[in-house]
Amino acid sequence: MKKDSKLLKILEYLEANEGKETRDYYVPSLWMGQEQGASHPVKTNPFTFFKNAIKEITAPTDASVNYNRSLSTLRSQIHGYGGDWTYQSAFYNIFPRLTTAYDHDNDGHVGSSHRMDITSSDNGFRETGTLLKCIAILKYIKDLGCDTVYMLPITSIGEDGNRGDLGSPYAIKDQYKLDENLADPLIPFSVEEQFEAFVEAAHMMGMRVIMEFVLRTSSLGGDWVKTNPEWFYWIDRHRAHEYQSPEFPANELAEILQIPKGGGFHFAPNNEYRSLFKKPPTPEQIKVEDGKYVAYTDEGELIIPGAFADWPPDDIQPAWSDVTYLRMYDFPYDHYPNDYNYIAYDTIRYYNPELAQPPHVNRPLWDKIAGVIPHYQSFGIDGVMIDMGHALPKPLMEEIIHVARQNDPDFAFCEENFDVTQESREAGFNAVLGHEWRVTSREKRAGIQRIVQDSSERLALPYYGTPETHNTPRAMMRGGEPHCRVTYVLNKFLPNSIPFIHQGFELLEEWPVNTGLNFLQSETDYYSQQRLPLFFKSALRWNNDHNLIGYIKYINSIYNHFDWLLNNVHLRGNEKSMKLHYPETAYESVIGFERFDPWHPEHSILVVANTDYQNSQDFYINVPGTNNGKYWDFVEKKDYEFVDNWLSATLQPGQCLIIELKKLV
Repeated sequence: MKKDSKLLKILEYLEANEGKETRDYYVPSLWMGQEQGASHPVKTNPFTFFKNAIKEITAPTDASVNYNRSLSTLRSQIHGYGGDWTYQSAFYNIFPRLTTAYDHDNDGHVGSSHRMDITSSDNGFRETGTLLKCIAILKYIKDLGCDTVYMLPITSIGEDGNRGDLGSPYAIKDQYKLDENLADPLIPFSVEEQFEAFVEAAHMMGMRVIMEFVLRTSSLGGDWVKTNPEWFYWIDRHRAHEYQSPEFPANELAEILQIPKGGGFHFAPNNEYRSLFKKPPTPEQIKVEDGKYVAYTDEGELIIPGAFADWPPDDIQPAWSDVTYLRMYDFPYDHYPNDYNYIAYDTIRYYNPELAQPPHVNRPLWDKIAGVIPHYQSFGIDGVMIDMGHALPKPLMEEIIHVARQNDPDFAFCEENFDVTQESREAGFNAVLGHEWRVTSREKRAGIQRIVQDSSERLALPYYGTPETHNTPRAMMRGGEPHCRVTYVLNKFLPNSIPFIHQGFELLEEWPVNTGLNFLQSETDYYSQQRLPLFFKSALRWNNDHNLIGYIKYINSIYNHFDWLLNNVHLRGNEKSMKLHYPETAYESVIGFERFDPWHPEHSILVVANTDYQNSQDFYINVPGTNNGKYWDFVEKKDYEFVDNWLSATLQPGQCLIIELKKLV
């Protein structure tokens, strides 16, 4: 541990001030080491609580080691082509201000509605989530079987056009600054110091940290507007009411839609739309009026327009209120017939080849963007998720990956791509979001079967094994607890899946974080009127009578029993280590597969799941080599008998079998 360890300094402060604290502080019993079962508030001294949590983390560590380096650097490791430790990882996804939000004064609500600081209780505790509290729950996360903490954006949040009372973490004010509200006022340490301590603590526990970044947008009130207005698009303030995503005639639209497939033709928006946009002002021409940037130029009063969904181009919608697109290319403003000074598909995603040329690169902006990840590598992070990375200019994305891997050859890159493609692998990514959350939510049975079938084929890289994300409906909304159980088992045992717990999944949380993807229109209409956690102060259902924690830990224990096989570096991501088994009956509801070493197929694990959550299902599966043997199911803890290589049994709704087979082959 380095001499100036922030984690040790925080521990010293807590120990020195523990006896001075007189306020009661409540935390969930699950944060206090409770293994499973109903969770309830526990009264404690906050200094004692955090002191004990940090002492447990630091006790077994080496005092001479600097833990603010990536775990791979600490271990002198490089996985695969660099960053391929993702294949053998399990993620826990946190949105810090939500994940560790809690009613610490036990008055029935989080934060205050009448204080200037709405995140704090009347007695001064910050009740929205903080990085100090994230340190305290690292053991809880690790006990769920997760070795990687994946953080939604924690950068500073702009105020112009904010949605909700706290604003979206995707409305980024400055990529190089962290959200001050994530600093816990209980200790006199800055948010950067608390983040440094968080990364340190994770590495001490053998865990990695991944941060998510949005590199092609900024909040409307971003810090870069004042210093570099040429990095932004500007429109006529008095015509702002006309601004929305551009519309294209049917014949042009048909051509544009072919561009992602390598065909088609780039058409610019009509002249009326393009005339909204003006040349960027100078810094001196920009004023702040009512919290908004306004520029006074020879072309009139200018403002920055909001972003909108950039694809497909026929998805016409009003602009978003809080974020805008960055201007990746700098094209001559007097160029005729097109100066590319507008926001549309061909300037922010599928760049027109005439625009996307080296002389037109907005080099100072690219340098600034390429420097973001190295800035956070100085804290020791292990990887990043790039939100919409495929929409960045390809040379810029290549530069970002190259610079980061010069600093850390085993640095991981994850991509927000719904498809698992060879292109992502060749671009340098180590994992993708994938589409499990989508297909298992829409058609649970067919979707689950598709995911299992996909895993039996060669996939270029692993995907997030999760039925939900912060942008989707909760798994509990779509299939209840049986759906949560089945998807967790499958994601744990499939070869290409990164087991991924989205905060609250283990608590059987039903309330979504945001309505970005896969919601019915009626659901979107309803939740748009509610206090969604992506924008408002909120908390998970930490106090609960029932959760999935015990089940998750039990399934993990079964997995760990076969770790030599399931987590073998040569078998993770290896489609040849898996074989599908389709039952003779109930094939629409029951899915089965084996995991094994292709060189030693006689010893395997058979997983069978009933994806019908309302009805029991009788099934018959043929597994050659099982003959007339009895084999142990680790879930129900009983033998199942095979007759002439056939297993005949009844599965209850959502029931899973995990059977160890030792066959004659």
